[in-house]
Amino acid sequence: MSGLRSRRRGARGEVEVVHQLHALGFPQARRNFGSGSQGGGDITGVPGIHLEVKYQEALNTWAALAQACEEAGKNVPVVAFRRNRSEWYAALPVDELASLLALRHAA
Repeated sequence: MSGLRSRRRGARGEVEVVHQLHALGFPQARRNFGSGSQGGGDITGVPGIHLEVKYQEALNTWAALAQACEEAGKNVPVVAFRRNRSEWYAALPVDELASLLALRHAA
């Protein structure tokens, strides 16, 4: 895939994730246009979360997680990812998953 097509696909993925976050009650979520040059996650506005978005057919999950972990600082590193004809998924530390499961169980 050419560089321009790849960037457009990535931007489209970021917009999709932002729309999902808005629907889930995070109205401050927005794309971080400077994430490539200035650092920070691809999506901002979700407190305590460093969010990387990957819209790729063949994702190197370990490289994506390493990027998120390196850049997360004190925030929770999360990688949202999907490929064509797939729904969105997220990878995050298992202790954070356990916290989410506990919240869901309590509700």
